[in-house]
Amino acid sequence: MVRLVLAFFVAAGLAASAPGQDPHLSEAGSAVVLSHSAFAHGYRHGYEEGYHVGNADASLGTAARAKIQDIHGLKLGYAPQFGPRHAFEHGFQAGLKAGYSDGYSGRLFRAVDSLRSVAASLQETGLRADPKFIYFDDGFFSGYNEGFDRGGTDQSSAAQVDFHFVGCANFHPARQRDPRAEESYCDGYRRGFALGHADGFLLRPESGRLEASK
Repeated sequence: MVRLVLAFFVAAGLAASAPGQDPHLSEAGSAVVLSHSAFAHGYRHGYEEGYHVGNADASLGTAARAKIQDIHGLKLGYAPQFGPRHAFEHGFQAGLKAGYSDGYSGRLFRAVDSLRSVAASLQETGLRADPKFIYFDDGFFSGYNEGFDRGGTDQSSAAQVDFHFVGCANFHPARQRDPRAEESYCDGYRRGFALGHADGFLLRPESGRLEASK
């Protein structure tokens, strides 16, 4: 089993500076969800970093890394204009473990296609109640985590789920309920759930799942 013990990684080895123009934000088909969600954007960065390290480790015949701290020199690639740093970092962590597992296990680099799938039909402009996509990003973050957990225990044969059919019933805004804000949150939740489900399904123990530590 490929095993990577994860911890929050505001630690040495991560370069936080980002270039003036992030090429991911012009990536055909997936750029729109990256611009809406700092978590999704961080995921894209983390997946790429993890995939290259995992692929290199497998090519060299080295054992899978036991701890996140064993991976040095990672480029976080964060910039303030991407959105909340904490969301970006959580996304980076999620992408890192998915990418490392895929790279080490010899699976195809799937992050771009996965993000394109969950970005389908997403509008460039946010709703009036969520112009900065704050609710959308919160929903994406929450949906990914729940989708990952569900995918890890799903006994079906399909990693992919259609986000259009994902339910959403856990919206709890700090202020009075706003149906339009809830709509944005749930849109992010459904898309994040689909991405997380695929990762949870593919990273199960029998597939070389990378487990997180408490």
